[in-house]
Amino acid sequence: MGAGQSKQPYVSDLKAFTADDKPESWKEYDYVIVGGGTAGCVLASRLSEDENASVLLIEAGGDYKKELLSTIPFGWPKLPRTPVDWNFKSVEQPRNNNRRYPVPRGRVLGGTGQINALIYQPGTSEDWDEWERMGAAGFGYKDMLPYLRKVESFTPSEKYPDMKPEDHGNGGLWKTSMAKHVTPLHVKLMEACNELGIKSNPDFNGANGNMGTGTFTTFINPTNQSRHSTAEAYLSPDVLKRPNLTVVLKTTTEKIVFDTSNPDEPRAIGVQISQGPDAPKYRVKAKREVIVCAGAISTPHILLASGVGPKEELEKVGVSVVKDLSQVGKNFVDHMAGGPVFVRTKPQWSLDYLNNPVSGLVALGKWLVSSSGPMTSMVAPGAAFVRTDDTNIKFDPTPGGYQIKDTSAGPNSPDIELLWFPLITGDLSGDPPKGNGFTVGAIVLKQEGSGSITLKTSSVYDEPNIDHNTFSTENDWHVAARGLRLCLRLARTKALEGIAIPKAHSKDYDDFYWPGDADPDQITEEELRSYMQAHSLPIFHPTSTARIAPSADTGVVDARLRVFGVKGLRVCDASVLPRNVSGHPAVPVVAIAEKTADILKEDARA
Repeated sequence: MGAGQSKQPYVSDLKAFTADDKPESWKEYDYVIVGGGTAGCVLASRLSEDENASVLLIEAGGDYKKELLSTIPFGWPKLPRTPVDWNFKSVEQPRNNNRRYPVPRGRVLGGTGQINALIYQPGTSEDWDEWERMGAAGFGYKDMLPYLRKVESFTPSEKYPDMKPEDHGNGGLWKTSMAKHVTPLHVKLMEACNELGIKSNPDFNGANGNMGTGTFTTFINPTNQSRHSTAEAYLSPDVLKRPNLTVVLKTTTEKIVFDTSNPDEPRAIGVQISQGPDAPKYRVKAKREVIVCAGAISTPHILLASGVGPKEELEKVGVSVVKDLSQVGKNFVDHMAGGPVFVRTKPQWSLDYLNNPVSGLVALGKWLVSSSGPMTSMVAPGAAFVRTDDTNIKFDPTPGGYQIKDTSAGPNSPDIELLWFPLITGDLSGDPPKGNGFTVGAIVLKQEGSGSITLKTSSVYDEPNIDHNTFSTENDWHVAARGLRLCLRLARTKALEGIAIPKAHSKDYDDFYWPGDADPDQITEEELRSYMQAHSLPIFHPTSTARIAPSADTGVVDARLRVFGVKGLRVCDASVLPRNVSGHPAVPVVAIAEKTADILKEDARA
């Protein structure tokens, strides 16, 4: 760097790297991090705190600061199918009318945390303790609570006096708050939940857990009312100025490169990168570790394309086997919504007016000028977390006397989430219809079945086979149906009289507002199941495809995030969760990334 020159925050020209296939000529870094998403940004920041450690962060997408919509809290529904989304689709789901689900994943610095619904939940204490029982030693709640506090910098709100500051962190890099703009409809929906027997919860992240109905904490920066992703939080201008940190954007990691001189224990020595399937290929050396942080879809995709995975699957698409690991891409779970359900409301109660170009521009201007107005809203302001065995809630008996299994993380954790939006969201595969209303979905939090991620071809430029294997067990069907009927009851509570305007009872299956127009006491179980087959969808929380486990028989990485049987290779993102969380997964991923950074520093000192 010449005199007077300042370090550029990002690199997008790969000519500084080498295309030579001889490792001794490759540019070297101590740590090479694959994926600048929720976890990758944390690791890049923490590992580069050691000025003697060189760090390279590789992200396939671009700079989030150039994507205004991704910084606006209310912009989330408009982000899928844009350049910041990988725009994946699942394979056909045979139990769901052979539909292919949209699978939005962030293709931008900050990852999916830059395009999601901004919900801040740490998981229940029972989630963390369950993961520890499944083999994630050191990841129990007692061990992880300090990290959950470390990540957060919470700004209290006088509107929520029952929230206790001691239940939140106040010195972390990640800024959290309560949304500035909350719609009256959200308040009425919480009252409707009370009417159904669901108790109010003043703080989903408090010491008493997330059971009940309440308002989400969010990672909206209270200073300027913009999204505060881990890219914004952990990669500040001062961090990006560090001479030992290099951030490369718009660059795809094609595969991990290995030294296979010891075939029983290959070592990751670097990565191969490019900016297109036909573009020049460059290589980078990792002196200490390659850490894959590409998310629960792309992490197994990269591992498989690199030759780490089930031997027969790799050979089938022509990938040379580096390490036969049966569980790579397996145990794939996502939170499934038995819905969504759309309910008509009087126009003044809905935020659908923001879909009008003029109204939307006025609201955008207010956000830009004064950091206020409806654009500061969370699209999903709150929810109700319940158990299907709660006798205080009016759940209907399952047909044929089927006994629903308890798949929850523990007796104080939910198995269903009722998640609502004060507008018509559609299914994120196209523009929502015109109208006014709210959307509510019954989400199966701890499904019994699981799916897989497998290779379609040997190239990472061809998206993988994403198979949710939805509703593969009777239990998952019954849990979803029980929650879906509860959604219909929600729409007909006294709290929503004069607000929601469903029909008395409808059997018009082709109407967009069915089954929101169906009487919950008249709709049949067969009708509910038929609706779910046609309309259920994931809510984009994929996890567990490279999960922590005691051995390679049941997972991909050990409790220090090391890939089994491979040296110099770790994974850190939602794929390592042993099982999905009883809520929303962004916060657990950040806490795990903080712990992983400490593990790596410990191992470097050893």
